[in-house]
Amino acid sequence: MKKFLAIALTMSMIGALAGCSSSSSSEAAAPAADDSAAEVVEEAAPAAEGDIEIAVLIKGTDSAFWQNVGKGAEAYAAETDGVNVTVQGPASEADIEDSLTLLENVILSGPDAIVLGSNADAGATAVLADAAAAGIYVVTVDTALPSEDVSSHLATDNYAGGELAAEAMVQYMSENGIALEGTVAIVAAVAGVQTIIDRDGGFIDKLAEIAPGMSCLDPIYVDNEIDTAMTTTENLITAHGSALVGIYADNNHTGDGVARAVEQAGKQDAITVVAFDDDEEELIALANGVIKTLIIQDQHNMGYLGAEYAAKLVKGESVESYVDTGVQVTWAADL
Repeated sequence: MKKFLAIALTMSMIGALAGCSSSSSSEAAAPAADDSAAEVVEEAAPAAEGDIEIAVLIKGTDSAFWQNVGKGAEAYAAETDGVNVTVQGPASEADIEDSLTLLENVILSGPDAIVLGSNADAGATAVLADAAAAGIYVVTVDTALPSEDVSSHLATDNYAGGELAAEAMVQYMSENGIALEGTVAIVAAVAGVQTIIDRDGGFIDKLAEIAPGMSCLDPIYVDNEIDTAMTTTENLITAHGSALVGIYADNNHTGDGVARAVEQAGKQDAITVVAFDDDEEELIALANGVIKTLIIQDQHNMGYLGAEYAAKLVKGESVESYVDTGVQVTWAADL
């Protein structure tokens, strides 16, 4: 919508400038004016008059989880006339400054709405105020932001997801005759992100409740790097030896790194690994028995509903302020 208005204004200005020229200068300038107008129209061709423009900003383009969020949003646009979706994001979830710069640039480009996955927490508040001032609706996904300028939030109940992870670990150990005692480690994605804080908090609290004989170490943050998660796990195995009976990985990249280290050390029968998400490497590790269970979010639904809610807001329709997009426990037998 906003792009069309800008194009119409540009073409009107071109016409006005041509009308103010003298007869002789108009003849000389006419080809240049026509070329300029043609370029503007050609650039705008993908967006029809009245189309709703939705910018989807994901946390990291290197993540299968976030790629699926983007695909969900694109699926909604493909099914819905008059809605255009673009998907962008920094290279990694740890690139918080890059994500803020991208958000600022997207706001300047003037979409009708933004679907935002961000690790910036309070750092995004001032930027979102700029979006509100520009009349741009904002829907957040996955991680809630402390801003009154967010119209709706769509996410997993991450605390409950962490509780499910603890329950799954204890269930596996109990069913396989493993004593509920020893040390459990948490290999965590990014520090200071509310999603991760909730996800780990749910795990820690539930494990203390249902398996008080197990000792849970403080989370070790790896900046969402698979290699760092792998090295961290190797160090944990070396430091704790046979006392290390379980590892909780709180997203797909930590799950990949933990699984690699546990498999290379030949510890898949000694260490119960539970992880969040379901990228290809995690699913292979689940099938091979390295990861015992996965806590899987509905990331496609998160993106689809995010785009749908954004479009509804632009149309003046009401939406829910919070939607739990769902999570499920998946075992190798479920594959």
